Amino acid sequence: MGFGKLPASFDQVTVGDVDRSRSHTVKLVFIIGLNDGSFPSVNNDEGFLNDADREKLKEMEVELAKTTLEALYNDNFNIYKAFTVSEEKLFLSYVSSDSSGEGQKPSTLLLKLKKIFPKLKEKSDIITKEIIISRKSAIFDELLLNIRNFKDGKQIDDVWFEVYKIFEEDDVWKEKLSNAIKGLDFSNIPENINKDNIQKLYGEKLKTSVSKLESYKKCPFSFYLKYGLKLKDKELFKLEGLDTGSFMHDVIDTFFYEVEERKLNLREIDEENIKEIIEKIIEEKLLLPQYHIFISSAKFRNQTFRLKRLILKAMKYIILSITESDFEVFGHEVEFGEGKKYPPIEITLDSGKSIQIVRKD
Repeated sequence: MGFGKLPASFDQVTVGDVDRSRSHTVKLVFIIGLNDGSFPSVNNDEGFLNDADREKLKEMEVELAKTTLEALYNDNFNIYKAFTVSEEKLFLSYVSSDSSGEGQKPSTLLLKLKKIFPKLKEKSDIITKEIIISRKSAIFDELLLNIRNFKDGKQIDDVWFEVYKIFEEDDVWKEKLSNAIKGLDFSNIPENINKDNIQKLYGEKLKTSVSKLESYKKCPFSFYLKYGLKLKDKELFKLEGLDTGSFMHDVIDTFFYEVEERKLNLREIDEENIKEIIEKIIEEKLLLPQYHIFISSAKFRNQTFRLKRLILKAMKYIILSITESDFEVFGHEVEFGEGKKYPPIEITLDSGKSIQIVRKD
């Protein structure tokens, strides 16, 4: 592993975190985000081991991370370092609200500074915002904001009309400005999908399933997103209830196929046979690519071990319910549809179109 550093220059800007920055003396320092709870940060989480545990281990010459009190002292030192490293000027800023519009309080450090320097003046751009015309890319969003205010009947500075003319006469920015203004006039009013698009999405004959119809009854819009637009949730590399449920279902289904192949009688099968068959099936399933996540880490392997015991227990109850009744297993995962054991269920609508219901989605 190698560690590289950009070569220092006479005129440069260094950006860093207060906790990690160990800069040399510089001319100007800008510290942003001086809000209560963020600077200094509030950390009440001691972790798996509390402070008493850490002190005890320290006495045994086993030193771990700092205690919360030591971390507090370290934070105060870093703050002092950041405030005193500048040779000429120090700029401090904080936000008055977050992205959701909720008000944010300034840091207590600012109150301390105002007591030390009574003549210190605070400036805000909330009420009166200075107009600074710089690069086109930097001022474009500001122009759109003022156009929106003008459309809403608010008064804006005359300089923005001149800025608008500059963008309108620029061959590069003219089209972008036109599209942005169209976006300002856009109203997000949903419209019904026309019949031609419905035909393209679902076809002349609607092939569906019971679960799809239940999904449509529950929420037609979610049906449209899932089966019309084919949208899928972002896949995350973690085990969820749906994954373990699908795995259990697959194992139990394969168990009955295995029993049929071995020509075993469910009423005579013992616990050892059940365990041997289940463990064999699970080991084979875990080698398949779609179930790789179950053995990808120690954490998931431990969950798989517990899942194996759960499947074994579930299988015992399933077989017990069969042996204690007069029912016989006629079939499992019996499919109906085109080319399957049973034909699909077909319903003709008043419009003349038909719906074909099959087993699988």
